[in-house]
Amino acid sequence: MRNIHPLRKYVKPTSVGLAALGLLLTACGSSSTNSSATTAASKTPTGDALLTYQGSDATSVLEAAAKQEGKLNFMTSLAGPVVTQLTTAFEKQYPYIHVTVNRADENTLIPQAISEEQAGKPAADVFEVTSPGALELRAAGLLLPYADPTAKMPAEYVTKSGSNYLLVTDRISWLSFGYNTNKIPAADVPKSLSDLTNPALKGQLVTEASSTGYDWIGSVLHAMGQTQGEAFLQQLGQQNKPAVVSLSGAATAGLVASGQYGASFSVFQDHFLENAAKGAPVKWIPLEPVIANVGQVGVLKSVQDPAAAALFADFETGPTAQQLFQTLHYGSPNVSVPFKSWVPTQGATTAQEYATQLKSWEALLKKDFG
Repeated sequence: MRNIHPLRKYVKPTSVGLAALGLLLTACGSSSTNSSATTAASKTPTGDALLTYQGSDATSVLEAAAKQEGKLNFMTSLAGPVVTQLTTAFEKQYPYIHVTVNRADENTLIPQAISEEQAGKPAADVFEVTSPGALELRAAGLLLPYADPTAKMPAEYVTKSGSNYLLVTDRISWLSFGYNTNKIPAADVPKSLSDLTNPALKGQLVTEASSTGYDWIGSVLHAMGQTQGEAFLQQLGQQNKPAVVSLSGAATAGLVASGQYGASFSVFQDHFLENAAKGAPVKWIPLEPVIANVGQVGVLKSVQDPAAAALFADFETGPTAQQLFQTLHYGSPNVSVPFKSWVPTQGATTAQEYATQLKSWEALLKKDFG
């Protein structure tokens, strides 16, 4: 049987008792308040934790921290007015952050960055380079994960680390078939890769002795499979004899625009749009799979300004930067296209793996096209 205690007699509290009770409640309240404040303070991220912070107050937290940092070191292989336009737009949005730009060709930039990072010397806070360069930095273990709420894009354009990102694509250069309308009649314009063997295109085609041309070889093998693809490349080389030049993408597009060659199957859309805008008789069409040469954003391990770096990474995939890229004829990973595409580095987990593939594609181009 459960014991039942008699009701305790109610005693009216004295003034002293009330005062004591008040002091006790005040003390308890103060302790609770201080504890809450301490807990709240302890939850505010600092350092690298700012990169992956996704609290409801993330924007205000990052902006407050970025104001304290006041600067950002940006490393990029982008060339031309786009670099200035991007950094100017970012500084306009965040006027308390001054951006210092380190721009160079990737053959110089990537090895230098890896050497500096491994030596413990900050190379940069955030970078924007093509996917092969980004793959080298990733393989060297020099990337930090970060949150990017704007990056809602297909899987082939991102590299994730758990729920966060290591690399996010911010722009795409489409690579496919471009031709001179005065040199190639409409009836001879190919509608698929196999149409490139049309005898009417003999002596009219040109490609590059560079990663651009080698990636195109890879796209053929990706589309047709190794055996059928190699047979097609051999037939194309023997029958239509594409010329191979050691020039930049813009210069190769210029050869077609001037009529020196009738067409190229490995030219950038933006170069042809620029030539067309100047009055050149050129058109660019997508022969699937269209190569997606992507630029990617990431944060380096030695980041000195993590809040500013997080804001910049988000900015690059946000509406302002994306509109700017599209104005300059770059594709956007957030915009769907009516053709199948392929990223040459897709599936490669190390820089060496992609380099090995590229070498094999180069060998095929030299064997079949001379």
